[in-house]
Amino acid sequence: MSKEKNPYIRVPLAIAFIAMLFFLPTREFLKLTFLLGCPFILILGYMVKRPRYSLTWILAGLLLLPIVGYYVYSLIHLPERVQVHAIISEGAGLVAEGRFDEAIAEYEKLEEFGHVDRMEKAIAKAERERDARQQLIQAQELLNSGHEGEARKILEAIPVESRAGQEASKILRGLK
Repeated sequence: MSKEKNPYIRVPLAIAFIAMLFFLPTREFLKLTFLLGCPFILILGYMVKRPRYSLTWILAGLLLLPIVGYYVYSLIHLPERVQVHAIISEGAGLVAEGRFDEAIAEYEKLEEFGHVDRMEKAIAKAERERDARQQLIQAQELLNSGHEGEARKILEAIPVESRAGQEASKILRGLK
């Protein structure tokens, strides 16, 4: 059996390649390479078809320079982007689990990377979610104790765009 057709080699390689697609840095690298590689290939193909050192050949070459420059710049900053993305994803997961203080602590790590605006927005969203969850809990306690009017006011005050707001909407529909 030849090396190319040996399943003991091809199958593990295919599995390894597919597994790498679940790894965030690999996905970011492939995305960046594909997005910048497509225009690069198109311009390079145009450049190859033109006579060497003609005006269009030189212009195509000049168009390639910023693409290559941006690609190198992006690759240099790729580890930072991956870490920022991981922090935001981890924080969003913690918010979804209702662990708001841990999410805020996670979002505060964004300051190390100079993403203060993103940090402030993420923390504000986590705090809104925490406040909405507290309002929902308070409204449920009021409902359980028989104070439907007060509970309705609190449920209506919960922002609809929050997770607790969606639950509050369901409860309000059940009250009518």
